[in-house]
Amino acid sequence: MRTGQGPGVPSSVIAAVSTYEDAQQTVDYLRSYGMDAGRLEVVGAGLRQATRHRIVPVARLTGVGALQGAALGVLAAVFITLVAETTLNGLAVVVWGFVYGVIVGTLWGLFRGLIRNRPDAVITQVLPTTYEVRCPTDELAVAQTLLADATDVEDGRVEREVIADAPQHKTAA
Repeated sequence: MRTGQGPGVPSSVIAAVSTYEDAQQTVDYLRSYGMDAGRLEVVGAGLRQATRHRIVPVARLTGVGALQGAALGVLAAVFITLVAETTLNGLAVVVWGFVYGVIVGTLWGLFRGLIRNRPDAVITQVLPTTYEVRCPTDELAVAQTLLADATDVEDGRVEREVIADAPQHKTAA
């Protein structure tokens, strides 16, 4: 709920669209004609639960691990050349740090890809099927008139539907 509205303010649906971007465009259109954005709401409606399996390819995890290992190896080698006294020159220490970092990073990425990247890891989200633009009932007539004349903001993707006889959703004061 927006901060401008209290829990006792009744609101009505003035438009229902299929994407959040279209709902935001509707709010922007109403704001351009002077309606207070703090009193307009975008509410997700028709919620559904969506599950998807997130699997990252093993080769990608191995490559990312190798790059991270190389970066850490070079950082460690630079630190060693600055504080420790070695029999090798600084460039040789940095090269060895790079090589060891790539080896360890590759093994770590391969381990993550083969063991921890399980296909049974499921991501569950609750997604709305439509988005409703709502406003307080005292501004309903103004918003409906503005949206009825909104032929200049149609982008062809979604038909904006003005709900003239939307049910009045009132909450107890």
